[in-house]
Amino acid sequence: MNFTQIKMIICDMDGTLLDNQKKLPPHFNQIYKELYDSNIIFAISSGRQMGEVKKYFEGNKTIYLMAENGGYIQHNGDTLLADYMNKEDVYKLTNFVFTLKGTSPMLSGKKAMYAFNKDKELISKHTNHFSITYVDTIEDIDDDIFKITVCDPIDPVKNCLEGPLSCIKGFEVKPSGDCWIDINKKGQSKADSVVFLQKTLSISEEETMVFGDSDNDLPMFTHAYYSYAMKNADHFIQSKARFVTQEDNDHDGVMKTIQKMMEKEDGLLIQI
Repeated sequence: MNFTQIKMIICDMDGTLLDNQKKLPPHFNQIYKELYDSNIIFAISSGRQMGEVKKYFEGNKTIYLMAENGGYIQHNGDTLLADYMNKEDVYKLTNFVFTLKGTSPMLSGKKAMYAFNKDKELISKHTNHFSITYVDTIEDIDDDIFKITVCDPIDPVKNCLEGPLSCIKGFEVKPSGDCWIDINKKGQSKADSVVFLQKTLSISEEETMVFGDSDNDLPMFTHAYYSYAMKNADHFIQSKARFVTQEDNDHDGVMKTIQKMMEKEDGLLIQI
C-alpha cells in the first residue's frame, strides 16, 4: 500500500493527539507541514466546544476543525456546518439530568461552555483545562446549543448502557472520556463529520485514516479503512479498529505512527 493513497487523516484530541497533560506533541507543527506539503488533509474531530479546539491550532488555519462530536465544522475561519439542538430539547434534557443524583449537566454553545453555579464544586474538579461560564438558571443562557455534556464521576459507561441516561431515546448518548457523557442530536456523531468531509472533498474511505481512543470515536472507525485505536485505549475500543498504535498518547503515538508511514522516500505505508 502506497502512502500517497492516503488523502485525509482525522484525529481525536483528548487521549489521542494530546498527552495526559493536554499538550500537543512537540513535533506536531513540523509533521503537519509535511502532510500539508504532501496535499494530505489533516482534521481534528473532538467532542470539545469549538473555542477550546481552536486554542490548540491558532497557528494552523488550514486544519479542518470538527467540534461538538461533529456538530460544528470550521476551516480557515469559515463555518462549513453548524447543527444546533432544538431549544425545547435542551430544556427537557437539562431538567432531566438535574433530577439525577451525582451528575451535573454542561451545555456546549457557540459562544461558550456553560455550567450551573449549584454544580460548580463538582464541575471544577474535572475541568481544569476548560473555560466554563457559570450561570444560575438555563434561562440565563442566550446561545445556540450543540450538545449537553453530563459530568458523571462514578461510571459514565454504565450510566449510558443501563443507568438513567440509557432511558433517553431519540438522541445520541455516548461516553466521552473518564467522567463525561455527551448527548447530541440523533444522527449527529463523529461519523457524520467524517462522511461530511469525505463527500465535500471527494475522498473515499480507502483514502481516509482516523485515530481515536474512546467510545465516541468508534463511529469514525467504520468510515475509514485505516482506523487506528490508541495503545492506551481499552481492549474493546482496540478490537473495533483495524490497527493499534505502538505508542500511547503520552508518547506521541499518533505522530510516531504518521512518521513511520512517511519515513521512506517512496512513501511506503508501514503497518505497525
